[in-house]
Amino acid sequence: MSTENMSTEKTPPVARKPIQTPDTVPRPKQTSMTEYRSGDLRFSRPAVLRDLRQIPSVSLDYFESRVLPPLPQGVDVTKIQESAVWSKKLQRWAAFEKDPKNSGKSEDDAFKPLAQVFDAVVREARKTIGDRETTLKYGSRPAKSPISERSNSTRPDAYLLLREKKSIDDKTDTSNDSWNDIAVSFEFKKGTGEKDREDDEKKVVWSLHHIMRSDPCRRSTFGVTIEDTQMRFWFTCRAITLVSEPFDFFTKPEHLIHFFCSLAFANEQQLGWDPTVQRVCVEGEPQYNITVCTDEGKETVYQTTKVISDFSADAMQGRGTRVFQVRLTLQNGQPVHNAEPLVLKDSWREVDRFREDEILVQIFDGLGKKYGTKEASDARKYFLTVLAAGDVMVHGKKDKTTSLLHDSKDLPPGFGLHPLPADDTPKCKPTRTGEGLTPIFSCVPPSVKKSQIHHRIHYRLVFKEVCEPIHDLKRLDTVFKVLMDIHEALQLLHSIGWVHRDLSTGNALCWKGRGKLADLEYAKHIDDSVTHEVRTGTLEFMACEVEAQKYLFQRPTDELFDLVQYSFKFNPLHDMESLWWIATWTLYFHVDQKGGRPSPEQIEQFYELFPGRLKSGRFMTFSASLEYTVLPPSFHRAGREVDYMRQRIQRAYAASEEKLPPDYENPLKVLNTRFAEHLASAFADSKNIEIFSPNAKRQREGPPSDTQGPEQPSDEKRETDASNKKPKRDDSGEPSNAGHQ
Repeated sequence: MSTENMSTEKTPPVARKPIQTPDTVPRPKQTSMTEYRSGDLRFSRPAVLRDLRQIPSVSLDYFESRVLPPLPQGVDVTKIQESAVWSKKLQRWAAFEKDPKNSGKSEDDAFKPLAQVFDAVVREARKTIGDRETTLKYGSRPAKSPISERSNSTRPDAYLLLREKKSIDDKTDTSNDSWNDIAVSFEFKKGTGEKDREDDEKKVVWSLHHIMRSDPCRRSTFGVTIEDTQMRFWFTCRAITLVSEPFDFFTKPEHLIHFFCSLAFANEQQLGWDPTVQRVCVEGEPQYNITVCTDEGKETVYQTTKVISDFSADAMQGRGTRVFQVRLTLQNGQPVHNAEPLVLKDSWREVDRFREDEILVQIFDGLGKKYGTKEASDARKYFLTVLAAGDVMVHGKKDKTTSLLHDSKDLPPGFGLHPLPADDTPKCKPTRTGEGLTPIFSCVPPSVKKSQIHHRIHYRLVFKEVCEPIHDLKRLDTVFKVLMDIHEALQLLHSIGWVHRDLSTGNALCWKGRGKLADLEYAKHIDDSVTHEVRTGTLEFMACEVEAQKYLFQRPTDELFDLVQYSFKFNPLHDMESLWWIATWTLYFHVDQKGGRPSPEQIEQFYELFPGRLKSGRFMTFSASLEYTVLPPSFHRAGREVDYMRQRIQRAYAASEEKLPPDYENPLKVLNTRFAEHLASAFADSKNIEIFSPNAKRQREGPPSDTQGPEQPSDEKRETDASNKKPKRDDSGEPSNAGHQ
């Protein structure tokens, strides 16, 4: 349905304001970039640390009162310290004959007494709270990696793990521990130097990261680092990562006693597990029973059949989106059999953002007011159908990150910022000048000490359509047909003043030959003045102006007023440029023969257009003509049309930015007409042309939204880790839905 066929009613022009509200600054996640996806821990770990950069350091009082679960009633920390746990004569833990640094033992043996300390503290606590079993037990297998559904070769020095396993491996097998059961990760060193501390921090952050990315049952997790007798506590959830101030656990044992008692007797929910997700074994494979509670209070249970997408969960802070193909198994308390496949999306939105289903209601309401009920109903074919939606309920309350911090909305006065080590990343093996350099994003401001925690709320959506993302399509004409429909969807949004703001190959979907636009969490009305400190963006498909956070096509002028007076703001032209980047990516990533290889010139052009990291020359690449003759000959005609589209976008930008703020209404109208023509021509020129990934292994490992190149030079054998394990392309003939992320 084209907006040209609708009513000719026009939205009255909005009066220009003297100062525009700046738009939310987009910040690409390091965990979505090439370094993290390399599968090499030398690059993956620093990428995680660079995402965090520096984290709040809080007092022990705050950590104990706001982060840890409450102490069990009856526990007396002072009384425990005065027991046999502590040697009054030596003024040290009875289990430690000497400080670890001076023990003369290996690192593993030097810290073995921690297990005795834990057992002794628990034993003393049980004397006052009754014969109550602990939820956690102490474990240490420093030479053996815990098992995980997502492979990970790292080995924590010790951990506190569930006594009653949640992992689905052989529960009688005591020779292996599982990451799925670990609540607290420990890292320790005998030394006290800066390198010792940094190594501990890198490892404990990676452990926290791995738990949060690999386990759909987790809402938060804890950690501990020790350098000789200096100890810190760690915590992470989808809103924030915290570290406590350091303390000497030999001279201030009360803090470790408090830590052990509060966690050992806590319930699973307090330890970070999600009671609405249950891991089950189905035909030998792990699946999940997930409860969805609608706003009306209706509960249904869906069982996953496969992971569609979980890349967003790789970032420690953020939405943590996971998308599953599911089947309804329980409704109104009754089992459901042979249900049709659906899609379930699990995510954490910021507390002041609308859910995607709520945004869709606003969009359709706006379309109805402008074009009428029938046309608005017809527009639904370009978007996903929401069957169920609601915020996750945990014991009658909405699951928010505030509940994980005892309703603390702000950090305490006087908190510090703790910088994380991330400056020793080895350079990737370059394929051309400049590749492998540490990415710098100039438009993202440095970390500022702010007390507000950007809290999030947990929600779930169930969609009717099990779609296929555009990056998994196998025919070029189907790709352009989908892009034609996505263009229609964008025209509908733009016609009522909305912008998508995060268009990528992951949310341009195909369902029964029709394109559908997904992921509307960041969509907003262009006059909406609500802003957020930082939001993530999909770098490879981000408009150049959005990346630079400034207007790039304005004509030189002697008047500096416009440059100073108007802040950068996202507008519909930026969505249109993202659409162009998707078409360009499709052509330069693929080949037209199964098992075929791209030419060296195509590879070079691909990396110029999609470097996989932030690059200051990206705007210059966009400004230059596409060298589509380096593509397979069958792609040339479509490539020519895509290059015409690039020229049209540039003209639209230049026309809209003759004065600031940009007046994009007429340039956008012209651009829509031209885009429709060029997409239709590209579709016609691509009939029956099959497209193939030039490297099947790479296609299995990651979606195009991570901009894996058509052919990467192989490095020497690397330490493999789960950062390169992603949902496999489905060859069963069933479609997938990666774009719901």
